[in-house]
Amino acid sequence: MPDDGTASVLMTMTRDQLHATAIRYFKTAGPTEPEVALVERDGHRVVFKDYGRGQGWFARLVAPVLIWREASALEALASLPGVPRLIRRVDARGVLIEYCPAVPWGQARPADAAYARLSALVAEIHARGIAHGDLRGGGNFLVDDSGQPYVVDFVARVRRGRTWNIGWNWLFAQFVGADDSALAKLRVKHAPHLATAADRARLARRGPLERLARTIGETVRRLTRQFASRD
Repeated sequence: MPDDGTASVLMTMTRDQLHATAIRYFKTAGPTEPEVALVERDGHRVVFKDYGRGQGWFARLVAPVLIWREASALEALASLPGVPRLIRRVDARGVLIEYCPAVPWGQARPADAAYARLSALVAEIHARGIAHGDLRGGGNFLVDDSGQPYVVDFVARVRRGRTWNIGWNWLFAQFVGADDSALAKLRVKHAPHLATAADRARLARRGPLERLARTIGETVRRLTRQFASRD
């Protein structure tokens, strides 16, 4: 964020002020979903991810954990091109993030070189000790008009543990593998001429751990929505 008067204003704006200057909502609030707004002030654009106007136990208890997870991942990945910068934590339930003028990968049909850049970006994210954990659907891969890839939405991230934590680091490696499988799926679906035999083999042999993880995740999300809707 530029160090000027506009940046200073964005650094001090309240939740109500940020929503008042929103020019678009990428997502509206649901029982377990944040509002995601594009905020503009004097030509500067940022993304405001906010659970603060939500009601019920999810917004009070779970949302702060999700905001912390996202913010801490962005802090660990600071200055990495292709990962939006953390601008500020508005409070425990809201965060301001750099706006990336990009679109979902499947809508863009980028050139072949963008796939190599994306693979390099994901590898660097892993090298910094973060596994994304929610890339298989493809919606968190973005690309701009120049072919610059972006990876967004780190709420599901898993961090590498300390050297001695063998069990946790084994789990981290499984999530790294899931991210790599998501890249393989992206190539097979949108650029099959770039997909290798290894890509297709990886997708054909979904292991029991991946199936279990997906089942658990889907069950937790379903139950969370059900309980949140009753609040």
